[in-house]
Amino acid sequence: MHSFPFRQVFSGLTCLLLAGLLTLPSTAAYGNEGSLQAFQSTSSVYYSGIGEVSGPGLTPTELPTRTDNFDEAPAFSGGEIRFLANTSTDQQQLSGVFRSSDGKVLVVDGGVAADTEHLISVLQEYGGTVDAWLITHPQDDHVGALYEILTKHSDRIHIRNIYFHFLEEDWYGEVAPEDQPMVENLLAALKALPNERLHGFGAAAPGKGVTVVLSDCLRFQVINDPLQMTGPYAVNNSSLMYDITMDGKHIIVLGDMGPDGGDKLLPQILMSKITADYVVMSHHGQNGVRENFYRALRPQACIWSCPDWLFNAPPKNQNRLRTDETKSFIKNMGITRNYCTKDGDVILR
Repeated sequence: MHSFPFRQVFSGLTCLLLAGLLTLPSTAAYGNEGSLQAFQSTSSVYYSGIGEVSGPGLTPTELPTRTDNFDEAPAFSGGEIRFLANTSTDQQQLSGVFRSSDGKVLVVDGGVAADTEHLISVLQEYGGTVDAWLITHPQDDHVGALYEILTKHSDRIHIRNIYFHFLEEDWYGEVAPEDQPMVENLLAALKALPNERLHGFGAAAPGKGVTVVLSDCLRFQVINDPLQMTGPYAVNNSSLMYDITMDGKHIIVLGDMGPDGGDKLLPQILMSKITADYVVMSHHGQNGVRENFYRALRPQACIWSCPDWLFNAPPKNQNRLRTDETKSFIKNMGITRNYCTKDGDVILR
C-alpha cells in the first residue's frame, strides 16, 4: 500500500451513499447540451445545437473585474496566490501558483507549453521548489508547461510531488483522439520520475476525500474521483475538483468540469457543505458547471482564467462559448469580486 509523504485524512463514504437520495435542482432554466439555449448579439441570435438565427441583439453582460486585491485587507496573512495570464499566445490556460505564509509552494496544472518561461520565472521567484503540483486533467492548456518542465527544464525547477488521477489511457483516445498525444507524452514523462515523487499511478492516485497536509498553512482535499463519461466534453468532465486551503481561506478549483459532470457531482457538493472563499471558474468561465452548482458552493469571489477574447467577446463570436451566460448568473448571485487574467496575472495577497 502506497503512503503519501504528508499527513492525510480520509473522509467517510456518507456523501456517496446519500447522494442518490437527493433531488438535483432543476436544470431546465440553464439548458442541456443540444437544447434550445439562446445567446444574443448585436447582429444575430445563436441557439446551441441549431445554428445562427437572425434577430435583435444585446451587448455582453457587464461584470467588473480586476487583477489584484492590493487595496483590500490582506487575505492570506503573508501568503500569495497567482493565476497566470498567458503572456505568449492568445490561448486560454489554467496556471495557478500558491505560496503560503510559511513558504510552501503548490501549483495547479501550469498552463500551456508556450508560456513555460513565464511560469518558471514565477516559480524561481518563489525559490524554485514546488512542494506539490496538482493536475486537474491532462489537456494541453492545463499541463503543457508541466510537460515542458519535466522534459526540458528539470534542472531549473525542482518538483517534490505530483498529484494526479487519470482514467485508463485508452479511454482518452476513444473519447478525444486530439488529446491522446498529450496524455501519452505526459504519462511517459511522469513515469521517468522517481516513484516517491509520483502520486497518481495505481493505489497512489489521490481519490475522493483524500486530504494532503503540506504544512499548518497549506493543504488540499480531492473532492471527487475522475468521472468516466462520454460526449464532446468527456475529458473536461473527468477533471478533479480540489479544495485548497491556504492560511485559512478555501480556494475551489474545478478544472474544466462541464455541465453534465457538474450535475453528477452536485449531490455530493450539497452534502459536503464546502466553503468557497474563492472559486476558479470551471472551463475558463464558459460552458462549465451550471448556475445551481455555483449556488451550492456560495463563493465569495470568482477567479476567471481566461484571456480578453474569451471574457469580453460578443456572443456572435462566441457561438457556444456561453461566457456571457456565466457572467450573467454570477452577477445575479451578487458576487462583486471577480478577478480575471485577461489583463495580466491575478495576484491575491
